[in-house]
Amino acid sequence: MAILVAYDGREHTKKALDYAIEESVVKKTKLYVFSAIISKDQLDRDEEMTQVEKYMDEALALGKDRDCDIQTVLGSGAPAKGILEAAERFGCDTIVVGRATNKSAFDRAVLGSVSDAVVRNAKCVVVIVQ
Repeated sequence: MAILVAYDGREHTKKALDYAIEESVVKKTKLYVFSAIISKDQLDRDEEMTQVEKYMDEALALGKDRDCDIQTVLGSGAPAKGILEAAERFGCDTIVVGRATNKSAFDRAVLGSVSDAVVRNAKCVVVIVQ
């Protein structure tokens, strides 16, 4: 039994992280914090990696401060695909994702939504934190 939370340092994913940490502590289960590097250009990837390391370290510290059995996981490419693959690899029975409320219907239609893709394709329970 394990929980995976998708986290990218933005406000809506911070809410998801808080929820996932609380659930992990209450259920006494492992928590995996997943983030993906999406840049294709090497210079952009290096800059993105610096940012990802910072917010993943913060997530790890927050979890440990709350006595959570927490581990960070880094993927690359499309976030939804990475989330689903990581959840399966680690045997997670729950995926927690945040949902941005400031996206327009056009943005969701054109760019897609990570939370929507995870809900449609997950083989386990998905919790969307808004």
